[in-house]
Amino acid sequence: MIHLKQQAAARMNSRNERRSRAREANLQKELQTAARSKVTIDSSSSAPTSRSTSPKNENQDQESTEQRHTRLFRSASATSPRILSSIRELFDRKRRGHSVCSLEEDLTCPVGICLSARVPARALHVLDAHEQGINAVRFSSSSDLLATGGTDRVIKLWEVRAGSLTHRATLDGSTEGITCIEFDPTGLRILAASYDKSALLWRLDDSVPKLTLTGHIRKVTAARFSSLPHQVVTGSADRTIRLWDLQRAACVQVVEVASYCSDLVCSENCIISGHFDSKIRVWDTRAVSCVQELPAQGKVTSLDLSADHRQLLSCCRDDCLQLVDLRRRSNDRMCFRAEGFKCGSDSTKAVISPDGCFLAAGSADGTVYVWNASTNNLETRLPDKHRYNNSFIL
Repeated sequence: MIHLKQQAAARMNSRNERRSRAREANLQKELQTAARSKVTIDSSSSAPTSRSTSPKNENQDQESTEQRHTRLFRSASATSPRILSSIRELFDRKRRGHSVCSLEEDLTCPVGICLSARVPARALHVLDAHEQGINAVRFSSSSDLLATGGTDRVIKLWEVRAGSLTHRATLDGSTEGITCIEFDPTGLRILAASYDKSALLWRLDDSVPKLTLTGHIRKVTAARFSSLPHQVVTGSADRTIRLWDLQRAACVQVVEVASYCSDLVCSENCIISGHFDSKIRVWDTRAVSCVQELPAQGKVTSLDLSADHRQLLSCCRDDCLQLVDLRRRSNDRMCFRAEGFKCGSDSTKAVISPDGCFLAAGSADGTVYVWNASTNNLETRLPDKHRYNNSFIL
């Protein structure tokens, strides 16, 4: 079965590569056509006139001459939107060196800064986004794009404008439901984990996956971009963590762990994984070894890092959120509970607000609970309930 999955992934990657080469050949052909287009300049039109004119007529003549020059330099083929787009794409390809990702893209990515977050009071926008349940949601780094992944096997992209969502694109390629979504720092690519035992990588301008990563023998629960360029990390119910080289489209490291891996987060030179044996493990990516184990209150269902990577939030099946200070050797931690809050599934998510001041998690009754991270107090319960078990939040 694994061999068949690998063959299917290889065929898909081969088809994607052929499409890429065909697009590039078309671009080259269009550029050659544009280069053969002649642009003529009538030099007589720019010769000065000796006749006497009034200042007003001089200005009119000058504007007329400039307009003629503008028209003479304009080529219908060379300046068409399609040609300009082709030129930009060709230069982008040269800059990326035909790789899936590039260090330059990572270094020049926009960095969002949140000085202060506020607790929402109501739902701004409600819509039926998928034919079946939604398993994952994620904002891009600029927060102007939202991705949702569902049991219906697709990822949908939504433009966020003035509190409303507009459908932009649908990404397909997974043969089963989506379990996890991750934007890269540039906002140009998206990585997803799937119940079909694979992870998939798309560029946002193409609905077909750029890569399909296969090798796990059970569902992939988490897929994250590593702090290292050209590398992603996946965790699975098969009790393994895998490191992948995107340039080679290959698994470069398999780490056997003692328990089901429910979630992953990545920081500089380390991977942090949550497990069903009530442990959180910290891995050194340079040696690919476990350097620390942190006890949890129960089965770990999700992990989240604060924006400054100093605080680690975990959600557990014992209806508790745990916030750990990673800067201290003692790993000081705070536990957050509330009357009525219940972790309703093995995939319930909890998140830290962008400014690190609030924690939020979905409860089994469809309510979102929000805590103050400093005071350990429940801040609010959002009044607009989901119809079903609310496991996935932003």
